Amino acid sequence: MGPCGNTLGDVITSKGLGWHELADGRRLDTWMGGDPDGTTVVYFHGTPAGRLQAALGDGAARRAGVRLVAFSRPGYGASSDAVTTLTSVARDALELADLLGADSFATLGASGGGPYALATAALAPDRVRAVGVVAGVGPLAELDPRVADDPAVRLARAGEIAAAVALNDEQFGPPPDTSPGTSDAEVVDGFSAMAPDAERSAFPPEMLEPWASDLRDAVPTFRGASRDSLAFSAGWDFELSSVRAPVWLWYGERDQLVPLQHGWWLRDRLARPTLVVREGAGHLATLMPHWTEILTTLRLAAA
Repeated sequence: MGPCGNTLGDVITSKGLGWHELADGRRLDTWMGGDPDGTTVVYFHGTPAGRLQAALGDGAARRAGVRLVAFSRPGYGASSDAVTTLTSVARDALELADLLGADSFATLGASGGGPYALATAALAPDRVRAVGVVAGVGPLAELDPRVADDPAVRLARAGEIAAAVALNDEQFGPPPDTSPGTSDAEVVDGFSAMAPDAERSAFPPEMLEPWASDLRDAVPTFRGASRDSLAFSAGWDFELSSVRAPVWLWYGERDQLVPLQHGWWLRDRLARPTLVVREGAGHLATLMPHWTEILTTLRLAAA
């Protein structure tokens, strides 16, 4: 039962949408799909994105025998805004897994979700049986020491989190228009414009437009992305050595948003890594055509 007497099932709609009140009173927007009797995989969305990014893998999850669960992190959608660290989000994931009765499960993080999938495995090594990281961000300051000179990162490292977030918010600016009068194509075009040309041209618009529902739901502001950015940059607050589960690292050979260097860094520091490089693939192509393969791999590993 949730702290207000609601199970997750009480607030799940026919489209898998729901919410949960956490023990500390915060709201967590959730989505659940795939096979309701399958192996649980907790999905951590990218940056910026939200719970409905997982819905793009709904059919693949059913085919793979996976109950796919996702939630919007603090600052995204209607999830309560709060100070975000990698381990604070991991604790939210563990509370959600408790609510679902998932004593053991796998985690999967895409892009900005990768560090959170690893953090959850580090916090609960006896529960997380397998981890998938798809084009996942590594510790930015470790990979590029110049990141530590960013004014917002310096503030965060000094413990001035509110000031760091405010400065990051200013640097991010307002997101593209997601108001009801905006078409799905316009929403996707607005966000795609922030990516390199090679990433934008990798998929025709009709393949990307389903993402508009997630962006409308999750990104009325860039507050969540601002918090993610600081969590990645100001220093990871868990040790990779605590991750005991096998970890699959899927990276695109031509990814310009999260280069293959991030995958190499993680591979060299994890106890049980498997690095899979998608030849010729960019950022989105590392995940979108491969949902079934990825979820099947995690289900078999978590069995």
